[in-house]
Amino acid sequence: MYLNSHEIDLLIKGVKGKKAQVGIDLTVKEIRQINGGSLYKDNTKLNDYLDLTPSIDNSGKEGWMLIAGHSYSVTFEQGIELGSMHTAFIKHRSSLLRMGWTCTSGVYDPGFAVDEMGGVITGTSNIFIEKGSRIAQIIVAENHRADLYDGQWQGSKDVK
Repeated sequence: MYLNSHEIDLLIKGVKGKKAQVGIDLTVKEIRQINGGSLYKDNTKLNDYLDLTPSIDNSGKEGWMLIAGHSYSVTFEQGIELGSMHTAFIKHRSSLLRMGWTCTSGVYDPGFAVDEMGGVITGTSNIFIEKGSRIAQIIVAENHRADLYDGQWQGSKDVK
C-alpha cells in the first residue's frame, strides 16, 4: 500500500515539497551530467560527473539547458529517512514526461537516509529546467518489517 502525502511528509528532511495525493513533489537543487563508471560484483565506481553551469533563459530564469540523449544526475532539495517498513521510489511528474523526459531512481530501501535525494533524468529533446522547479515525486510504499539498508550509498545520493 502506498502512503498518502501527509504520511510521507513526516519522512521528508529539509525543504518541504508540494503534497500530491500519494507523493511529495521534489524540487531541483542541482543537475550534473553523468559520465559513466564501472559496476562490479561488490561495489559501484562512478566517473566524476560533469558540472553544468546554470544559465539564464530568455525570461530571466536560472536553470540548466539539457541536451537530448544525455543522462543527468539530479539532486533534489528534499531528503528522506525511511524506517524498516517503508520503501520509496522517485518517478517523474507528468509535466516532465510531456516534454519527452523521464526521471527515476533506484529503490530507496528500508533504513535508507539521505539529506538530498537524487535521481536520473534522460530525454528525447532539448529542454530548460529552472532551478527549484518540481520535476518528480517521491512515492513511498509500506512493506513488512525488513532489515535496514547498510550499503555503500547510505547518506549519499552519488559521487560528490
